[in-house]
Amino acid sequence: MDTSERYNYYDILEINCHCPQHEVTTAYERSKLTYSGENPAIYTMFNESEARELLKMVEEAYSVLGNKTLRALYDEKIGQKRPIADLSFESLQTESKTVFSTLPKKPSNDRAQFVADKAIEDEFSATTHWDGTMLKKAREYRKLSHDALSNITKISVYYVKALEECDPKNLPAAVYVRGYVSQVAKVLALDEKKVCDSYMKIFKSNLEKK
Repeated sequence: MDTSERYNYYDILEINCHCPQHEVTTAYERSKLTYSGENPAIYTMFNESEARELLKMVEEAYSVLGNKTLRALYDEKIGQKRPIADLSFESLQTESKTVFSTLPKKPSNDRAQFVADKAIEDEFSATTHWDGTMLKKAREYRKLSHDALSNITKISVYYVKALEECDPKNLPAAVYVRGYVSQVAKVLALDEKKVCDSYMKIFKSNLEKK
């Protein structure tokens, strides 16, 4: 690979341009490990200088694709057949500031107002079976979209949706899942321990069925 030439960021990370955001991070971590100096195998293919340049390319690719705003702008420019050579992190960052600073700001609805319903509150208090369906019900009761809950908890939308599906194949290791459920329960004003204990019991049961 000629490191002096600019490549498509998706090709650098070896991912499809339509892949979900969490796959971008996974690909970045894999590529970073591959081209790091800690991987002796890399020097059978590239010299030390080339390996450093490749790692710089990986970092730049992730600085764009790992940022939802810059990735959207990059995809737009690619769709317009703009030359790859013109699409650097710096140029995209500069353009994003210009473009998005001119757009009207939408009011934040991360914590949208809702009307309390005693019957539902009592149901949540009495419920001991907390699966994905119940988490979804609690989220919708609080008038929070998947995006809003993601913004508050800093959990990716992909995993927020996966938690509600309670499908182990779309979720990370159990220790991370429990952390996610704990954060969600706090935001939804639920009994954190009760929700976590119940959800994880169901999650592990589903895991054993895989």
